[in-house]
Amino acid sequence: MKALGRFLWAIYVPCFYWWSVWTSYGILLLMARWHVKGRKNIPGGPLILASSHLGNVDPMMLAIAMAPRRRRIRFMAKEQLFRYVLTPFVIGWNPIRLYRGASDRRALRKAEEVVLNGELLGMFPEGTRSKTGDLGGLQGGTALIALRTNTAILPCRVFNTNQLGKKGHLIARPTLTIRFGKPFPVERQEGPLAKQVEELTERIREELEAIRVEHEADAA
Repeated sequence: MKALGRFLWAIYVPCFYWWSVWTSYGILLLMARWHVKGRKNIPGGPLILASSHLGNVDPMMLAIAMAPRRRRIRFMAKEQLFRYVLTPFVIGWNPIRLYRGASDRRALRKAEEVVLNGELLGMFPEGTRSKTGDLGGLQGGTALIALRTNTAILPCRVFNTNQLGKKGHLIARPTLTIRFGKPFPVERQEGPLAKQVEELTERIREELEAIRVEHEADAA
């Protein structure tokens, strides 16, 4: 029975994922104008997507942006998301449950398994949504997983996604943008891991800020 359950789950998850992505795509076309920049930068193979985070819709927006490249994202999701009415939807995406505020070694191992299996791991290095629109402080989890698995990182910024669904924007249809930077390789070197995590976290910040500068230059 367990084997049958795993088999059915292996079929259900991708089917539900792609159904929800394309259904949401149709809905979003009615709710907003949006653009994807830099999609050509998305490589195949094991990859960590490191994105800024503004709104609840960000995971879905990123999934839609990745869809033409036929890449399915396995996100890390905070434990609180499994307690509400949308829990069946969250579970259907088969995310890695993360208990924030503590060193969740089980979640880190699961995340490492994702990229070691050649999949795409989605992470929000800030750990929470930005309330100002600016990039907040970055946590070291993304860098740690990348270094322990020698996995390339694809930086990404989302713009204006926190405006979706806000009062006064339902008719105006806000313009949302997903912009991918260029992926860069990661390889652990000899020496203390903690220092390398700190340095790589700073590199991620620099890459994310570079995307913002590029976005503002295009808008000028």
